[in-house]
Amino acid sequence: MNWIDRTVGYLSPVAGMRRQAARKMLERTAPRARPGRRFMGKDRDFDTVSSNPNDGRPKRYVDRMTILRLIAENPFARKALNALLNSLIGWGITGAPTGPKVMRDHWAAWINACDYYNRHDLYGLQKLWAISMLRDGEVFIVQRLIKAPGIIPLRLQTYDKGMLAADKYGLNIERGIEYDDEGRAVAYHFYRGRKGYRWSSTETIRFPAEEVIHLFDSEWVGQTEGVSLFEPIVKRLGDVEEGIEAEVVKANIAACLVGFRYRPPAQEGEDPNIGIPVDEAQERAPIEEFVPGMIETLEDGEQITFSNPPKTGGINDLARIALLASAAGVGVTYEQMTGDLSNVNFSSYKAGALENKRFIGRLQYLTFIPICLNRVFGWFARTGWESGYLSKPAYPVKWTPPPFESIDREGDAMADILEMEAGLESRANLLNARGYDHDPMMEEIATARDLLNRLKLAFRGDPMVPGAASNSANGDANASDPNRMMMMAIARRLMSPR
Repeated sequence: MNWIDRTVGYLSPVAGMRRQAARKMLERTAPRARPGRRFMGKDRDFDTVSSNPNDGRPKRYVDRMTILRLIAENPFARKALNALLNSLIGWGITGAPTGPKVMRDHWAAWINACDYYNRHDLYGLQKLWAISMLRDGEVFIVQRLIKAPGIIPLRLQTYDKGMLAADKYGLNIERGIEYDDEGRAVAYHFYRGRKGYRWSSTETIRFPAEEVIHLFDSEWVGQTEGVSLFEPIVKRLGDVEEGIEAEVVKANIAACLVGFRYRPPAQEGEDPNIGIPVDEAQERAPIEEFVPGMIETLEDGEQITFSNPPKTGGINDLARIALLASAAGVGVTYEQMTGDLSNVNFSSYKAGALENKRFIGRLQYLTFIPICLNRVFGWFARTGWESGYLSKPAYPVKWTPPPFESIDREGDAMADILEMEAGLESRANLLNARGYDHDPMMEEIATARDLLNRLKLAFRGDPMVPGAASNSANGDANASDPNRMMMMAIARRLMSPR
C-alpha cells in the first residue's frame, strides 16, 4: 500500500477498500504480474531484472497440483518418474565412512533408525527425497534430536513443497524462506500440519538454516526455488491424453453401424406398417434390429442403407512425436518412458542409454550427494560427537550409487580386463562404477579365498584357487592357461573395429 492508498483510506475507508479490491483484481489479471512477489521487502515486477536472481529468468509457473495430478494419472509421466528414480537411487546410495569400527557400527545402527516418523531407513528416505526433488522441484530435510538408548539421537524429518509456509511474507521473507541482507537463507518456516487435514493449522514453526537441507537442482546463479523436472512436458503429455481420448471416442462412433430402412410412401388405403414387426403387447414402436444369421424379406420398393462411420487411426505418429519431446524434456529415453522397444536394436539402445547415464551421474555427484548426503553424514558425525558416542566431530565418507546393469555383461567384462591390463583403468574405479566399495570387496574376496583354501575347494572363476600362488611365481603359468588365452581372444574380437 503506497501513500496515496493510505491517504484515501484515511479520508474515505470505503473508497480505500474499493481501491484495494481493484488493485488485487488487476494483479490477478495482469499477464506480467505475480501477486505477492516480494524480495527484501520490495515489490518486484517479474520480468524486470533486479537483485533477485529469480526475476531474471522468464518462467511459466505451473501449479503444483497440476504436476501432482500429472504424475498420479498419466501413465507415461509415472513411468518416466520411475525410470529416473530407479537410476538415481535404485536400492539406495550407500555410504562407507572411514574411521574406527565403533563409528561404523553406530552408522549401521543409525541408518535403520534415522527417520523421524519411524517408517523408513536412510535408503527409503533417499527415495522420498528424490521423488520430491524430481516431482516438486525441491524438498526440505530438517535435523531433529530424539534420544534413544544406544543410538545417536539424530533424526531426519522431511517436508515437501506443500508444507513450506509459502504465504508467509514479510521483511526479508519470501514464500516462507527468511533471508539476510545479502540474500542468503537464514531460516525456513513450515506449517505444523498439512493444509486440508483435520489437524492442520495456520501455525508455523521456524528452523534455522543450518538445521535444514534445501535440496534442489540449481539451474541458474542465485536460484532459491526448485523447478519441477516435469514442468516442460505438462502440455505435451496433456496433448497425448486428449488425442488418445479423441481417438477412443472416434473408434466408438465407428463401431456404431446404423442401418436405415427406406420405404416408398404408402398409397391411399394401404397400411403403413405392412412388413414391419410390431410388439403389439407393449404397443411400442416397430422393432428394428440386426441379429446374426437373420434373413429379412423386404416389401416391394423397400431398401436398406447403412451409415458410413469414420475410419480410425493416424494418432500413432503424433503420439510418438509428443512422447519423444516429453522424454527429452525429463531426461529419459523414449524407450524408458514408454517401454516401446520396437524401433531399436541392441547398438542403438545401448548408445541411447549413455546420455541418460551421464544425466543421472550429474544429478548424483553434483546435487544429491554433495548437497544432501554429505550434510546428512556431517550431522550424524557432529551429533555423535556432541552426545559422546564418537571421538571426533567429522569423518571422511564415500558414497556409492547403485550400478547400471550391463546390457552385454561378457563384452563389458572383457573390455574392463583389457583396460586394466593396459593400465588405462583401475580396479577401484571399475568397482565404484558398479556400485561396490573397493576395500570391503577386497576383504570379502580374501575371506572367501582363505575359506576355500582351508576347505580345499576350488571352483572355476575363483580369483585364487589352492596352489595358484605357487604357480603364479613361474611367470608363464598365466600366459599358458588355455582358458585365459581363449578369453583374451574373445575380448580382442569384441574390441576390434568392424
